[in-house]
Amino acid sequence: MGRIASTLRTAAPAFSDSGLLIDPATDRWADWGLLGAPDPDRVKTVDKQRDFGEFILRAFPSFQFSRFSELLIDLLQQVADGELTRLIVCCPPRAGKSALVSRLFPAYWVSRHPQLFCAIASYSAELAYAHSREARHYYRSTGHALSKDSAAVGNWLTPQRGGCIAAGVRGPFTGKGYNLGIIDDPYKGPEDAKSSLQRERLIDWLKSVWFTRAEPGQSSDGHWLPAAQVVVQTRWDHQDMIAWLLAQEGHGPEGGEHPEHWTVLNLPAIAEPISIARPIPSTCPRVQDWRQPGEALCPERVPLEVLKRIRTRLGSYWWNALYQQRPSPAEGLLFRKAWIQAPLPVALGQPRRYAPLVLSCDLSFKDGKDNDACGFALLGLLEPQRHLAVAARRQGLALAANAAGAQGSPKGVNSIHPPAGAQDPWAELQIEALWAHRQRLDLPGVIKFLLASLASLDRQGLRPHAVLIEDAANGPAVCQLLRRQVPGLIAITPKGSKASRAHAVAPLVEAGQVRFQRRSDSLIEELLAFSPRGGIDDQVDAFTQGVLWIEAQYWRGRGHSSAPLPMVFSR
Repeated sequence: MGRIASTLRTAAPAFSDSGLLIDPATDRWADWGLLGAPDPDRVKTVDKQRDFGEFILRAFPSFQFSRFSELLIDLLQQVADGELTRLIVCCPPRAGKSALVSRLFPAYWVSRHPQLFCAIASYSAELAYAHSREARHYYRSTGHALSKDSAAVGNWLTPQRGGCIAAGVRGPFTGKGYNLGIIDDPYKGPEDAKSSLQRERLIDWLKSVWFTRAEPGQSSDGHWLPAAQVVVQTRWDHQDMIAWLLAQEGHGPEGGEHPEHWTVLNLPAIAEPISIARPIPSTCPRVQDWRQPGEALCPERVPLEVLKRIRTRLGSYWWNALYQQRPSPAEGLLFRKAWIQAPLPVALGQPRRYAPLVLSCDLSFKDGKDNDACGFALLGLLEPQRHLAVAARRQGLALAANAAGAQGSPKGVNSIHPPAGAQDPWAELQIEALWAHRQRLDLPGVIKFLLASLASLDRQGLRPHAVLIEDAANGPAVCQLLRRQVPGLIAITPKGSKASRAHAVAPLVEAGQVRFQRRSDSLIEELLAFSPRGGIDDQVDAFTQGVLWIEAQYWRGRGHSSAPLPMVFSR
């Protein structure tokens, strides 16, 4: 048998007369087609392949190494060695991240730990299987054996009963455990990433299936390896899975107590100053970018000139998300961050007076995951201090000379002749967003929430003068039920699309005529992420409805014009 084996190892790849498979590169079982005749050289090969870079050279000789790939290879080596257990990789398309993380690395990891399991998940089973197929190929081409009883693409095993399993996200991982979990591109495209329903389904799957399958395991040298997670994703949306994972690290109702300490490799296509990068929690180490601002990530693959052309073709929104890994840029999309301002201070000792105070509602009446949430925004038009003379002139009246001492005039202030340069106080309207909220509610829940909210506001001295409900879908049903219980309820007929209403309000926010109190932070987040292409917009819709109603009703109600006038002339 030894002579036969020696002859077969040196022969050219071919089939012998007896039909035995004798090509070492394609012999899946590592026994030259002879049961119980393992190749001792392959065991030595496994022992020598302790370095991921060397494994890549054997498995994929034409692989193009770069500074980026070397950095990623080093991080993955730490994962294989058990030194790093949580890794997030965010980089632009076509940077070669999937080839390294989801194809070559699983093959190397299983060769290092043949008694343990690696799991690969992607947005579809087909893509996960494609990664697993390539990983199996690299594993076999470097001289490692497969188990005779299981070599399927989606579930291949080693003789030591470890191996690799693959499935789509939300796929059949139940009943299977893994020691290394790799998620590569969990979203099929922008529609999935921007769909609140798809995002919530993915998070539910992570919580109930994916994370519960992870388990530690004992390596071949007898050491225990903690369960490791590697997530690879091109950013699509500011509320995608990466954002959720990082949010769990911070302070809040769902995170902060037991951080996972994700190591974050977040590299834009064109290097930027660190001040522009999206912040990450303090518990997460950030891998430093070695480049100077303006340098390309992988000029060998995509030169800087090509990236600039891509940037021009995509526009700032998709460029910042897909290529710079900054979804929903820090300056916002339609509504810019620089426009968001805190309320103006009022005179000392004087309460904030609103005329009017409005609760605007964007309602949905089903609490299922397939339905939109309800949005609420409390808005007030801040009533300014007024000069009597200016008010009189607006109404075509003339005041007597002794009107300066009329009751109600501040002592020592001449209300007939205001200070030089004084303008009509109503010329600079200030709308304040006092509070905003978003929640899924059915019809009874909507009614209960509205009544409870109004009662709470009343106790705070903030009774709304009007409650606006969109007169569409089931809005009339709520109006009919609440008309006798809620004073000031008004049904609003929407005009134009949500995007057109947002565009109408944007100049007011830009001009500083709409300001935001602290309890409206959730609204600010939606405004900065708002895109005419879609996404979460429930609070934005309630907000724009309320602002436009205040604008129109204020001018009509004061009798200044038969038609509503804009609060600003232009941008």
